[in-house]
Formats: sequence, structure tokens, C-alpha cells
Amino acid sequence: MLALGAAEIMLRIAVPPSHGYSTLPPGAQWTLIPEPAVLHGLDGVSHVRVNRFGVRGRAFGDERSEYRILAVGGSTTLCRALDDAEVWTHLLEVDLGHTVDGRQVWVGNVGRDGSSARDHVLQLKYLLPQYPHMDVVVALAGVNDMMPTIYQGWHYRLPAAVTEPAAEREEMSRAFALFPARLQDRDPSSAGHVPWYKATALWQLARRAKQGLGRRRTIRMGFAGQSPLIDARRERVTATKIDSLPSLDAPMMEYRRNLNAMADLASAAGVRLVLVTQPSAWREGMSEVEEHQLWLGLVATGPGAPPAYMTTRVLGRAMARYNNTMLEVCRERQLDCVDAANLIPHDTTAMYDDVHFNEQGSRLLARALAEHFRKRPPFLRPT
Repeated sequence: MLALGAAEIMLRIAVPPSHGYSTLPPGAQWTLIPEPAVLHGLDGVSHVRVNRFGVRGRAFGDERSEYRILAVGGSTTLCRALDDAEVWTHLLEVDLGHTVDGRQVWVGNVGRDGSSARDHVLQLKYLLPQYPHMDVVVALAGVNDMMPTIYQGWHYRLPAAVTEPAAEREEMSRAFALFPARLQDRDPSSAGHVPWYKATALWQLARRAKQGLGRRRTIRMGFAGQSPLIDARRERVTATKIDSLPSLDAPMMEYRRNLNAMADLASAAGVRLVLVTQPSAWREGMSEVEEHQLWLGLVATGPGAPPAYMTTRVLGRAMARYNNTMLEVCRERQLDCVDAANLIPHDTTAMYDDVHFNEQGSRLLARALAEHFRKRPPFLRPT
């Protein structure tokens, strides 16, 4: 016990606190080997690399010769199943190429699985001052705001605004993989009360080491009929279906205030904000084959009760409410908005599940964004 106590004191003194913010672990790499029957629309092995700045994309170049676009969002921005050459942020960079005045386009991807507009507020707040100057932030949002709402169903409670200090502290571990912290700070992956030992420097140092070992890995998705995605799809197929939608008035208040907070932060930083609506495969009358590709829409049920999921008709209606709210905020704030939800087919030709893009969907989104940018300076050529 004395030795452990001495080691704890020495670690707290000797190991400096971490600095900076990152939605992705800097230097992370992974290789995905997909089974085509599980992730349809993906061709071959996917390689993903995160640079030392915690960005999926090239390193920063000379500010005077680059036009920089930062993409924030959740898993539909990160696209962890797509190769670096197929992710829509890279395709957008290649498609745009250069501005009219000759600056090379840089597009960086800081999407984080599960991130919502609530998290994007913090990401803009802390990443924009940390990175070299950005010209544009592209935010693809909506589905990760919607899923907790669907899960809570008729028991939804409006959370405190993320701009409040206590709410911000609680949200940090969801918004970032890394943020300034000391070794003895509590486990950032846990919310609320945690065991005392998780607040020790020894625990935190072991946790960092484990995270570091997991930054380079190979994932075999769906081989031998085993994967969390396959299990989730099976559960949805056999589960009870709910075909009614709870009131979305309170969730829309939360979504709207977060989009407005993002707009305020971008304006204060002198950055152009481009909001993008979320495409999905959900619609009424989906075929049985398409339904078997889905896994989202779980609704909280009582202890011991069987799982229940919202129907695709209801999910489509809910997603449309979120997308329409984003379009309303764009009109009210005179923001750029790309209505990708109406430009990409509502089926599984562009997605391998409910919302995640396959290679075709990634190309369609990149093309829609490139067309939007080309109609505006600094890409619009004078006539």
C-alpha cells in the first residue's frame, strides 16, 4: 500500500497534464476487412489514418496557399468503414482542387462516432482557436440528435444548455477523445459518480496505455457471421415495432439552440458555416431485404421487457423534422445549407444500413457539396 501510495504521488508530480483538444486520437490507424454481405457497397479493404493533429486528412500546409474546410459531425462524417480515398471529405478536396485565386483546397475530417450538434458546439468552441485558421466549417448533423430522442420516447426531458459550465464539463468526454486533463482526473468516459480508484493517476495511466495500443488495429467485419452489427440487425427484425411518434417540440428546441450556438461561434471566429441535412434510407414501404440492413431506432422499455423499435415510417418522419429545423435555422440566420437529404436516394443503394454511406453514397454527398461550393466565391469564376 505504501509503494502504491508513493507511485501515485510521483505520477501526479512527474507526468504533466495533457494539452489540446482532439475528436480523434492523433496517429490512430485502422484497417477494415468487410464481408460484402454485411457492408454492401464497399469494395475491398479500407485503410483509415488520423494525422498527428487528430484530423483525418492531410497535415496543415501554408496558410497563405490553402483554402481550409473543416468537416464536423458524427459517424456519417467520419465514415470509419470507408477507405481514406473513398471518404466524402477526401473526394470533396479532390473535386474542388483549387480556388479561383489558386489556393489549394484542404478538407479535414474531425467526425466522431455518436457526436451530436450539442457536441459540435464544443468542438467549434475549442478546435477553431486551436487549429490554424479555417475558412469553412461543414457540419453534417441531425441523426445523433434524433437517436437519443427516439430512445427516450415519451419520457424525453430537455437537457441544460451545453453552453452552461456544468453541462459543458459533462459533455466533454462525448465531444472529444482527448482534452486537457491531469492523470488524476476522473475517468472521462464515465459520467456522474465513479469508483475512487478510477480517479487515481495509476488507473488513468493504464487507461492511456490501453488506448494507445488500440490505435492501430485490424477489424474483420461480419466474417463467420459474427459482428455487433449483425446481432443488432437480427434484434431489430424480430423486435416489437412502434408506429407512433412522441412530441418533438422539446427536442426541436434543443436542436435549434445548438445549431444557433454553432452559428454564433463560427461567426465570432470569422468562419463560414455550411450546414448539411442528414440523408437516410428510412421511408414507408421498405422491402424486406432493405429492412434487414437496418439496426437503428431502439426505444427504451421497462426492465425485463422485450426490445422495441420505431418503424421506418416513423423514423423517416422524425428525421424529416430534424432536417426541416436545420433548413429553418439556415433561412433565419442566412447560413449556407446543403439539403443532402433530398439529393441522395432514400434507400440502401447509397448506404449500407440506416444512415451510413457506402462508396456510392459518399460520392453523391461529395458531388452535392462540390456543386454548392462552385456556385459561390472563391470558386465561382467571373463571367
